[in-house]
Amino acid sequence: MTNISKTSIDDLKLEASKGSEEAQSALGLLYELGLEVAPDPKEAAKYWGMAAKSGNATAQFSLAQIIAKDFDDTDENRAIVQVLYKKAEEQGVVRPEKVIRVFQKDKGKSIKVLIVDAVKSVRVPLRSYLEAEGCEVLEAEDGLEGLNILKKDPSIKLVFSDISMKGMDGFEMLNSISLVDSIKHIPVVLLTYENSDAAVLRGKQLNVKGWILKPAKPHHLRKYLVKYT
Repeated sequence: MTNISKTSIDDLKLEASKGSEEAQSALGLLYELGLEVAPDPKEAAKYWGMAAKSGNATAQFSLAQIIAKDFDDTDENRAIVQVLYKKAEEQGVVRPEKVIRVFQKDKGKSIKVLIVDAVKSVRVPLRSYLEAEGCEVLEAEDGLEGLNILKKDPSIKLVFSDISMKGMDGFEMLNSISLVDSIKHIPVVLLTYENSDAAVLRGKQLNVKGWILKPAKPHHLRKYLVKYT
């Protein structure tokens, strides 16, 4: 890699202040990756933000990633991230993991995700979001149905499940899953209104891989999609 001198950094900053998207993007990348300068998410966001304001899709995408990864997880920041991703995707810049899921789906090798929730009004938006992310979505209305779906199709990559359901609840389903060798490896993320200490402890004992409080935010769902699919 060509060495970037202090003078070159200063020149880039000068050009960036004059509105050069190329310089703004270069500085955003340098500060993000820590190339020839100390890594600094705030400085990276500053310069990516300058380029993003001009409609640069790569900058919008990069700024969204930095905010999601390095900034406080607040409703305001999540909203900003979603807007930036949407703008970038409208111009054809799509998150790499989404590209892979869509490609596999087109090739008949879908990434399968199971939603287990008794409430249809909860499942519908989840299904819509997950399908937009390139997943094939299966649904169950209770733990027993979810368990049977997993037994029939152990290729499922991820489960989002509620806890409170009639019949077999989420915890009972988790316990049953742990007893079946062919499916006990499948990660389950609980999606629930419940957040008591006792419930969280029970989830840890049952090897829950994540805990999302309803209503679910795309930012939270994406975290587990990236990790497990």
